[in-house]
Formats: sequence, structure tokens, C-alpha cells
Amino acid sequence: MKLVFYNDFKLGVLKKEYVVDITPALVGLKGATPQDTLEQVIAKFGRVAPKIEKTVEAGKGVPVSGVRLRQPVPKPTLLLCAIGNYKEGGVRPRQPIDFFLKSPRSIIGPGDTVELPPAQANIFHHEAELAFVIKKTVKNVKAENATDLVFGYTAFIDISARGLSKWFFNHKSYDTFGPMGPALVTADEIPDPHDLDVKLRVNGDLRQDYNTGDMEHRIPELIEWLSSIVTLEAGDVVSCGTNHQGLGPCQDGDKVEIEIERIGKLAVNIKDPLKRSWPREVDLETARRVRET
Repeated sequence: MKLVFYNDFKLGVLKKEYVVDITPALVGLKGATPQDTLEQVIAKFGRVAPKIEKTVEAGKGVPVSGVRLRQPVPKPTLLLCAIGNYKEGGVRPRQPIDFFLKSPRSIIGPGDTVELPPAQANIFHHEAELAFVIKKTVKNVKAENATDLVFGYTAFIDISARGLSKWFFNHKSYDTFGPMGPALVTADEIPDPHDLDVKLRVNGDLRQDYNTGDMEHRIPELIEWLSSIVTLEAGDVVSCGTNHQGLGPCQDGDKVEIEIERIGKLAVNIKDPLKRSWPREVDLETARRVRET
């Protein structure tokens, strides 16, 4: 099932090239905010899923081309992003797990615009990532018991301003720096999240191109590590990191598109009021440095 928010954050399901309104299946689950509604759906999914499926089967829906898709997780309590977490296609020593907190207010949806701030960054990079959404409250869980704790998956672009400091928050958490979408795909539709092709294009040119099989620490390990520190709750988002090979700049006028197998495509626009520019080639120096760490 591919859950989406659309237009004024109405909840629906993607059915091929159509969006079906599933509001009739959610009687009694309307939250104060779209995020509240999503969290209730996740928490009670076992009960409401049959009703949603019947609604989708019976409904023709409206063409997806005629609606505005929104971010599938509007404002999670936690947006946790893995640092690195890929082998970079090489044989470097396995790196330790590490994460940073990214502002949930950075999240935007398909067709939205990333606005580059006036901060004096050396460059602004795209990072194509697989993200997952937590299914229920989790604390101190072991990896071997974490396989059934993911509700679903989505695509995520971690926009990064380089060179501001050695810290992560101030070059990762600007408003609009977290494009997400196009849908939240329930875990039953992803047989193996560690075997998905991830591609990112800028103005149609392929930049990042990797498979999640290159992940250093797999999802159960990530959940174990995170839940040893913080309580995870339904609707929290964890992004799995990126393979830096193919990393490159984002600049004014660009269209950046991520595509993840079984999840779909998410495209956003880049706007820079200062009209800065950088060489458009892949950033080979950053790729080399990360690979040799």
C-alpha cells in the first residue's frame, strides 16, 4: 500500500496513476493535525487496513497528475539521519554507527522548492537516502527483535550546506532541506529494504546510483542503536544515510529527482536568491575523502 497526503493534506492511497481518498475508511481516526492522523493510522493499521483496502478497490480515484502530492510524513516528532552508513563501494574498515537530529520542519514534499539560505556555505550538496517510519513505541530493543518494527519506507533527500562548521545541525536543518516522498510504502511491499536501487538526477543527469545492499549497518542495527538512546514512537522517521559516490552540487534553477525502486520518484526545485553557482561535475574530492576514511 502506498499512502500519500495530497492537496490540503487529505490522506489517500496511490492506485497506479490515481489517488484514492481513504477518508471513508478512517472514521474516528481524524487527528488534530495530518501527522496525528497518520500516527493513528499506523498505530491501528491492523484494524483499519481491511477497510482501506476495500475503499481503494471500490474507488476509481483521481489522476495523480491533477493533485498536489504532499510529504507523506508531515511533521514527525523525530527525524533521525544516519551519518554515512555506506561502504562507498569500497573495502574501507566498517565505520561505527552515528546519527544526527535534523529538524522535522525541514521536510517538504514532491514539487516543492528547496530554498538555499544566505549562509556562507562552500557548496550545497544533495544526498539520496532511503528512509523508514517506525511502527510502534520502541525502547532498548535488540536487532534480532527489530525486524517487525518498521511500518513503511519512503525516499528522502538530505540537503546539506558544506563548510559552515564541524557540527551537523546548522548545515542540515534549514527549512526546506528535507524533501520526502512521493509515498509512504508499507513494509509488506518491500521484500528486502537492503536490495533497492537508489538513483538521483539533477536536471536529468544521473549523479548518485547505488544499491542499499551497500549499507554498512542494516536497519535492525540502526533501530537497536537508536532505541538504546531515545524512545522511538509511531511516525518517527529514520533516514539510512547515503553513498557519497556521485555527490554533487544543488544550485538555483536545478530540478533534483530521487528514484528508489518500489517506492517511486520525488522531484523538487532549487531556488537561490543569491544566484550562486559551482562546477556542475560530480564532487570527486568529497567522494574520495569519504571512501578513504
